[in-house]
Amino acid sequence: MRYLTSIHGWINTQVKAGDIRKWVILGVLIGIVAGLGSILIYYSLYLFSYIFMNKLAGISLPHSGISGGTPGFPLPEFTIFPSLRLLLIPLSTTLGGLFSGFLVYRFAPETEGHGTDAAIDAFHNKNGRIRRRVPLIKMLSSAITIGSGGSAGREGPTAQIAAGFGSFVADVFTMSDRDRRIAMASGIGAGIGSIFMAPLGGALLSSEILYRKDFEVEALIPSFIASVTGYSIFGYMFDYRPIFTLPAQANLGFFHPASLLLYLLVGILAGVIGIGYVKTFYWLTSVFRKMNHISVYFRPAIGGLAVGIIAMYFPEVMGLGYGWVQQIFYDGYFFPLWLLITLVLVKIVATSFTIGSGGSGGVFAPGLVTGAFLGGAIGIIMHPFFPFVSILEVTIVCMIAFFGGISKAPLSVIIMGTEMTQSYTLFLPLMLATVTAYFISGKSGIYSKQVDTRADSPAHAAEYQKPIMEQVKVYEAYKKDYIHVSPDATLKEALSVLRESRTKSAVVEVDNELVGYLSLEEIREGINMSETLVKEVMIHDTLTITKDDNIHMALDILSRSTLGKLVVVDQPGSRKILGTIGFPEIAEAYNREIRRIKSLQS
Repeated sequence: MRYLTSIHGWINTQVKAGDIRKWVILGVLIGIVAGLGSILIYYSLYLFSYIFMNKLAGISLPHSGISGGTPGFPLPEFTIFPSLRLLLIPLSTTLGGLFSGFLVYRFAPETEGHGTDAAIDAFHNKNGRIRRRVPLIKMLSSAITIGSGGSAGREGPTAQIAAGFGSFVADVFTMSDRDRRIAMASGIGAGIGSIFMAPLGGALLSSEILYRKDFEVEALIPSFIASVTGYSIFGYMFDYRPIFTLPAQANLGFFHPASLLLYLLVGILAGVIGIGYVKTFYWLTSVFRKMNHISVYFRPAIGGLAVGIIAMYFPEVMGLGYGWVQQIFYDGYFFPLWLLITLVLVKIVATSFTIGSGGSGGVFAPGLVTGAFLGGAIGIIMHPFFPFVSILEVTIVCMIAFFGGISKAPLSVIIMGTEMTQSYTLFLPLMLATVTAYFISGKSGIYSKQVDTRADSPAHAAEYQKPIMEQVKVYEAYKKDYIHVSPDATLKEALSVLRESRTKSAVVEVDNELVGYLSLEEIREGINMSETLVKEVMIHDTLTITKDDNIHMALDILSRSTLGKLVVVDQPGSRKILGTIGFPEIAEAYNREIRRIKSLQS
């Protein structure tokens, strides 16, 4: 215990010393947990896959390259009337949904759905705070959901595990809310970078995935350290092999400028289908949330049953799906065209049922697999017209473009795609297709908790919020029943008006047109009040302000003047008087806005 206390004290000293030491140490710690968490969830998935799919349902799915790959896996035969043995598949997925639902809603309801979105929400709205139990519950519930055959990914849970540890570390060393958010974001990058065997892409993702149109640049350096550390630990278990392996004879690259037309089409189709994916996902999510007559504990089981029924006919929708993508990589014609097109649709529906019902898992893997199915179909159709582009190349590009578009993180997903497949020669086609899909998909994003820019994030509200006085316009504050006199009135008549109104100044006007300004302080002693006219002593260079200016500007002008009031006009250069504004009107408008803001926050 004394040894641990000494370590804690030393780390705490380094954390307080400055940004460089702090983020090197914390980045390494977060990366270690990300790497170990990736290993843990990887083998948890295999354990529950063995229990549910292998032993209970009697089905074995192909694996991806990180597990050695299984080219030549026999394709299941399609049949309208499945055998009785296949009825065990819906049993497996339903039980998985039932167990997962109990874990989630009994112990940590925030772990429902895809974990990355929950981590994004914690960054923007909870100062990076994640409950201690969340990583464990997320890992178990996701492993059960995916292992029993649910259509979900392991990346989101891994990200939430590492993000949760980042939040925990920040609390242990009493760090600021800002540092907690950065530590949590670093965990997202480290978790995804390690489980995907893509350290550079994962590090960039932690900065990009929080926004639709912006970056959290402060998280980049800690994320690089954490992601490399996590990758080093997880990759050691698999000899640093990429997620997907490609045939030795594959000759990938950009060899003909005409292929850009094909990749442009890939990007357009990926963007359009991506919109359908997002809309289907959130429509089914809303359907399940409206099932008030059904307990939340049982909704994931209903989603699991639906997936199981689909899987009796199309087992390709079960689990991660990476093994089926591996099959396309080894033989583009392994799947018939009709099946690939069908799998695009049923994979979207199966994922929506699994996660939208409250099941636990990520959307990264389903997005990649759906994109690969779509790419395989496009490749088969377009290969006769573009013989210099292989089906494998189109599949890889579409897989990355599809998820890059709907994740609103095109840059990092492009990098991750090249790392996952070692297809660096496809960088140019990946750029074109992914950016096209990003723009085509528009505001449709799979992560609902993303915000557009840093200025839209509650986490950065203090940095971008305008002062209250700059938000209140003059037209909301000025006084319409202002005191005015005629330029042809005598000073005696004008003073009578000022006494009645208990003020020291008045606007000089003719037919509501500004002529000047009368102030008692400008009247000389001993002047003949009965014979002197207002126009002889009034101020001609009157201070004005437009109705669309803000009260902060009005206050600034008044603070440099002795008049105490400004004449409000419709627009610059106008002499048409709308009213006046002074210190009392500004104070009242300011207090009114304060009361409004407090009412919204209560």
